[in-house]
This record gives sequence, C-alpha cells and structure tokens, in this order.
Amino acid sequence: MKTPALLAVPVLAAAMLTGLAYSPPAAAARCSVDGGGNASCSYTKRYNNYWCNGYYVSRPVRWQVPEGTPPPGGWPVAFYFAGTQLTDTDNAFIHRMSQPYGQGYVPHIIRELLDAPNGGRKYAVIVPDPPASSGTYQYWHTNTISPYSASCDYDFFPDFFGEIAGGSYGTASQYNLNKRYAFGLSSGGFNSSRMAVTFNGSSVWKALGIVSASYATCSYGCSVPALPSNHPPTKFWHGQNDGIVPITSMYAYYNQLGAQGLTRSKLEHPYGHTFTVDTLGASGIKAWFDLY
Repeated sequence: MKTPALLAVPVLAAAMLTGLAYSPPAAAARCSVDGGGNASCSYTKRYNNYWCNGYYVSRPVRWQVPEGTPPPGGWPVAFYFAGTQLTDTDNAFIHRMSQPYGQGYVPHIIRELLDAPNGGRKYAVIVPDPPASSGTYQYWHTNTISPYSASCDYDFFPDFFGEIAGGSYGTASQYNLNKRYAFGLSSGGFNSSRMAVTFNGSSVWKALGIVSASYATCSYGCSVPALPSNHPPTKFWHGQNDGIVPITSMYAYYNQLGAQGLTRSKLEHPYGHTFTVDTLGASGIKAWFDLY
C-alpha cells in the first residue's frame, strides 16, 4: 500500500487565508446560513454493508434531494468525495468556516447544488464515506492500492450505484443516474478522477470538479496516461502554494486533457491545499456542472 495522498496535518497557514469576503445569498429550502456565514444542510444517513474483498464492511452514506418535484428523468446527481479524514463525512453538511482546508465552503457548495439560490439546475447530493483504510484514517483507494481491482472501492462502487438505482436511497426515479457529477478535495479529488477512468463505460459522468488533486492514480508526482475518449469535462481548483499535492501534478492532468482535445478548465489561487471561495458562485463547482 502506498502512502495516502493526504494525511492529517496541522492547519496550513494558507488554509486560514481562505475566509475571503463572501456574502451568501438568502437562505432557503434544504439549507440555512447563520450570522457567522456558516452553512448547514439537512440530510439522511444510513449504514449499508458493502462487499469488500470477500467480506461485508459497513459504510455510512448521506444524501439529500432538492425540494419540489424532480424534473423529467430525475434530479441530476452530484457526488461529494471527502479527502482523508479521521471521522465520517457528516461534516460535509455542517462544517463551520473555521475548519481547516477550507472545508467550511463544502456546505455552501452543497447548498448551491441543492437549493440553486443563484439559479441554474438543482442536484441531488450523495456523500459516501471513504473506506477506513489504516485503522485510523479514511481515504479513497484510487491511488493507494495497486492494482485497483484489489481494492475495497473497486467492489464498493458498483454495489453502491446499484443500490441507488434499486431504491436504497429513496425512490429510484428521483435520481437521473445518466447525469452524474463528482467533486472532491485531495484524496476525494483523485477519486473524482477515478469515476472517469473506471466507472464511465456508459458515459454517465458529465463533469468533474477536482480540488487540490490530480489524475486517479497520481499522488505526490504524476504521470498521466492516455485518457478515455469519453472523459467528462473537468475543472481544477488548485493552490500555487500547495505543499501536499504540488500544482505541477495538476498540470500533468490538465495538459493531457488538452493534448487529447478534451474539455478542461482550471482556476489557480495563491493559497495552499484548500477549498477557497472560488469554488462558489460563477467560478464555482455548481456553475461548472451547470454547463454540462
């Protein structure tokens, strides 16, 4: 097993600089914003047992759908993949702005997806946990176990997607699983790329948002092979001073997409390994997804 892409480290000074001026739209629908600018969203959580290398392993999954009637075909579905963590991903819906790695922006991103306070499409949001990989940390197996077919995640995702289609997360018809979107930070960003590499045989993934990460099998360095011809449009948000996943790793992926004529975009910022306010609004993750 390789070293995980993001270990628990002290709060980076750069991450503390991301609390830039941000005035969220008025709260409505599934989410709310308090006087301190902290967003929180309601969700449902369940523990399911998933097959993992010959054993059943329990993982929590959280989800929420927008208010109102789904559009014809169901809500498009946005998956959030967390970075390496010590606890489960409940905090995706409730993180405060004081949290490290800019994670306080995640509930704001989820709010934009669920409530569309600035207009555009609404999305169902589903947030599975990474596997408990080392006894202490949770992180995705995309770039830590080789071959990937030997990983728990390789077993997990087909079961997981099948359960959504089978009604384990509410009425199946409310989800349009032909319109899937993924975003994540660090380990979760690498795992977002994994959706394009391993789980896109039917071209169901329509766009990816990758924050402080790169190609599915990369870690600190990055060699990107030829990409699938149906690789979805991908946007990167990356810090020029990222000391965990150097920005050069992102460039390798971005450049390969360009070399193959695949749709790409990037937004560089002067901070480190972190979400920033740039992942919201017109430059943000939802706005990118809305294009596709």
